[in-house]
Amino acid sequence: MTIDDQESPPQRVAPISVPSEPPRLPQPNDSQPAAVRDAFRQCGFALGKEIAWIEEALTLEHRIVTASTSSKLRNHRYSSALLLWSRVYTVGQELLRAATWGAYPVCPPLIRASLEWLAAEQAVVGREQSEYETWLREAFQPEVELAGTSIGMGQYMAGQQLAMSEELGSVYRAAAELARPHFGASALAVAPESNRQRVAVHWGDQAFHFGWAQLLFGWQIVIHDRQLRFAIGRDLFAIEAKDRERYHRLAREGADLLESRDRCRSSWVEKQGRQRLLVENFRRQAGGAPKRLLL
Repeated sequence: MTIDDQESPPQRVAPISVPSEPPRLPQPNDSQPAAVRDAFRQCGFALGKEIAWIEEALTLEHRIVTASTSSKLRNHRYSSALLLWSRVYTVGQELLRAATWGAYPVCPPLIRASLEWLAAEQAVVGREQSEYETWLREAFQPEVELAGTSIGMGQYMAGQQLAMSEELGSVYRAAAELARPHFGASALAVAPESNRQRVAVHWGDQAFHFGWAQLLFGWQIVIHDRQLRFAIGRDLFAIEAKDRERYHRLAREGADLLESRDRCRSSWVEKQGRQRLLVENFRRQAGGAPKRLLL
């Protein structure tokens, strides 16, 4: 008997719970360091369009899931998508807060994780749904020896899906490298003003950095545009006409933001026979001289 011939997992898909309110970007209060409050203020002034785009995208994700609670939709593909989408959505809120509060070093690992969850979500609801159902058949059984419950890890790696995606793969590779303890990545995160004469470490600093914020917002736009396009394009969720129109408008606005010539962006270039990460238009302030940095 093949996997496809096996019986469906025994679990029914229960009604999902959804937060009653859409996400809200928290503003740092007076107890936060002055640098954090200043980063929030400057970010809103210099990058208000990006912040508004991400907030609206997260709100639209919340609307779609809220509208998709009907029992007619509740099958195992639906549950597998929501398991992973929920992680993308929740971390999306934290990424927005971190980037606006000047906590740039924490963001690349979260970007990398979000892309892995998103790639897995796209694959598992399709041809690889059997991977999810195989795990589910054995999940949540009594673990007698430990007097507990065996959930099972259900290991799933999304690297292949990301490697094949021209849209997501480049961002994933960049975020993954910047998340690692490489010396150049660490210098870009906490010593961006370093040069041949000095190493200028800003330990624990959360001062505003226009280039970092713009780079991170751009990656978040890529993630949430793809998440919404996936949700809109599948038959797993209840999509109202006005929400479909709202997404298409967001997609156009997001593309305009990402295509701006003076935007801080990353790309991969071949240098001396190997791929290296190039960061362009990197600068502390919006009016500062843009730099090109090769890692």
